[in-house]
Amino acid sequence: MDTHKYDLKLFFHDAANVELEAFVPVFHHWIHAQCLDEVLIDVADYRHVHHGPGVVLVAHDAHYAIDMAEGQPGLLYSRRRETHPNRLHLQSGVERLCSVLHCALTACQRLEAEPVFQGRVRFRGNTFMLRSNDRLLAPNTPQAEADLLSSLTPVLDTLYPEGDVELHTQDASRLTVMVRSTADADVATLLSRLGGHVQTQVG
Repeated sequence: MDTHKYDLKLFFHDAANVELEAFVPVFHHWIHAQCLDEVLIDVADYRHVHHGPGVVLVAHDAHYAIDMAEGQPGLLYSRRRETHPNRLHLQSGVERLCSVLHCALTACQRLEAEPVFQGRVRFRGNTFMLRSNDRLLAPNTPQAEADLLSSLTPVLDTLYPEGDVELHTQDASRLTVMVRSTADADVATLLSRLGGHVQTQVG
């Protein structure tokens, strides 16, 4: 399965703490300060769309959205280009998934640390959604699913070395996997565990 277009969504601990309007100035500040390791371009406001993309931070390589789809708020990272933000070209499925996770988790960690949220914004580290956003190169077929899981399994072993992991594929037009672990890991812990693996894979 030779695709680089992945969506990854991490969910908030407490949806009651999510006020979409608060993310607009935060994302504008990120653009002004270029806070992430890629070129940040613009903010799109879709708060008026019911269960829509919410507030979107547009970057050169990806989109970051405070996504409200299906009434489950979270940060949705959508990779659009082949390159990792360090501009290395990624070769394998494992490399690509490590890169996507690293970017998404980094954004989550930065949001958790934003002073304006006063610690109210936290993300669940034991659950995330992974979706192939490429119907041509990665259609929702048994073979593509097997290819995705073969790349995802070693990454999950790194993220959750002490917890059982359940994978559930969803009946959707795009190949989608829900990942749930019994391990109670936070974003910082996952980034720490992934860090060495990212260096090995893409450094």
